[in-house]
Amino acid sequence: MWAWYRRADPMHLSPVDRRRWRLVSVTLALSFAFDLVAAWFSLGWTAAAASTGVLLGIIGVYLARTRDPIVGRLLAFGLMVGFGELPADHFGVVTTQTLVYPPGPPLIWDSPFYMPFAWSIIFVQLGFVAWWLGRRWGLRETCVALAIFGGINIPIYEFLAKYADYWFYKDTPMLLGVTPYYVILAESLLSLALPLVVAPISERTRVGLLIALAAAESLWIFVAGWLAFSLVG
Repeated sequence: MWAWYRRADPMHLSPVDRRRWRLVSVTLALSFAFDLVAAWFSLGWTAAAASTGVLLGIIGVYLARTRDPIVGRLLAFGLMVGFGELPADHFGVVTTQTLVYPPGPPLIWDSPFYMPFAWSIIFVQLGFVAWWLGRRWGLRETCVALAIFGGINIPIYEFLAKYADYWFYKDTPMLLGVTPYYVILAESLLSLALPLVVAPISERTRVGLLIALAAAESLWIFVAGWLAFSLVG
């Protein structure tokens, strides 16, 4: 079915893979640390924008030094999906009126200006995990694992975002009064599909295919949010 997909030796970790895993691990750890400090001191959108800039800078330095084609394509994919996610944000802010961004930052449509770039970092991190595991575990097992991870991880992230004064939710059933059930379900659905979307990415992936994959993921983000809200919102 997947002509580009071949399962690799699950025990093998090449020097290039180690380098990529270090990038993902460092940026994930820094992202969590930034959000934790921002939540402790309620630092608001300026902290979110600053952390996004720092993390993008780290990825940029990595790419300048390594010319890594996989990470480079994942970043391009993530940037396109970041802007393609704006309709899903509009759905939360305007259509359902459940997502609230505090006033202050310049906006792109209904989203803070840094949001598409923050998504690009997430897709470098989570996209690489999905890409790498898909070649070791198989796509079915990776899809299930990512869906579970997404559902577990999002309440923690949303808790930090609320107390960091990045955004919050209202007028919808929520876990512990912080994370909407529909957001948890939407994140699980988003993560479920990610291994399928990033599986075709290779060192020779052309721009046209990358655009098509980003468009598919962007559409799925919107559909997942709409479906989740319809079911449990």
